[in-house]
Amino acid sequence: MITIIIVYLLIPLLLSAILAFKKESKELLFLLKAISFGLVILYLVISARWELVSIYFRFIIPIIYITAVVTGYRKIEIREKPIKKINLYIGVIASSLLIVFMSAMIILAMRGYPKSNNVIDIESPLRNNKYIVLNGGGNRQINAHAKIAPQDYALDIVALNNLGLRSSKFSLITDLDDYEIYNDSVFSPINGVVIHVVNQHEDLIPPNRDTKNLTGNYVVIENNGNEVVLAHFKKGSIVVKINDIVSTNTYLGRVGNSGNTSEPHLHIHIEKGGETGKILNGNSIPFTIDGKYLKRGSIINNK
Repeated sequence: MITIIIVYLLIPLLLSAILAFKKESKELLFLLKAISFGLVILYLVISARWELVSIYFRFIIPIIYITAVVTGYRKIEIREKPIKKINLYIGVIASSLLIVFMSAMIILAMRGYPKSNNVIDIESPLRNNKYIVLNGGGNRQINAHAKIAPQDYALDIVALNNLGLRSSKFSLITDLDDYEIYNDSVFSPINGVVIHVVNQHEDLIPPNRDTKNLTGNYVVIENNGNEVVLAHFKKGSIVVKINDIVSTNTYLGRVGNSGNTSEPHLHIHIEKGGETGKILNGNSIPFTIDGKYLKRGSIINNK
């Protein structure tokens, strides 16, 4: 957790401090530095898991950066002794390389939107809180499930407290109730028929994982050949059974921490085809929730 705080908070603050307090004698060098540092901060804003340190820093840090740029620009001083050309060239080249590299990283992080027109819209299965997507999008930089068939467009969702955190504790959390989403109600996101239910696996204390039963306790709802998989339910909380007809108002169960999961969250993906009677072997289907395509950092506000 300390490493995460360093990366997410101290690096942007350090870069902003350099811009604000280190005087430059060349306008070009300052502008290139400001652009390259800004791209680093933008990449973190896009790809970082801000629910670990509070989502509100995601909005505060850009303000700090802009303030630093304005402050630093006003401090540019033309030296009586011109800067050495070698130092000028090194500064320009270093900043330019960082700009190119970070631009490529940002483009990669922003990719992963569905290219197909065959996008299914579903309703939010979580309706009692404010939530954030911790894994989502079709790129591994922002979604640990991407490129793992059939989970290219899978989502992992956690709840947020009033401080914008998924838990009020920063250290390793051993009490599942300390997670905002644990025991939250889950509803069917579509109208359909329940075709799979698993309800007997234990909820695990982080960092323990069940690598044999990846989805833990789960429900699969089928509609027109599309199978919506909702995973990591709390043991014994699922109230529906196979062949039940459900609607978007049907209560399914509660969020738990069963299966191969690092912390309590709701996993959801849609697959189609594959071997009958099995999951995690069909084709990945892109989907939206309440009309929005979600990726890491997207907010679902149902509070």
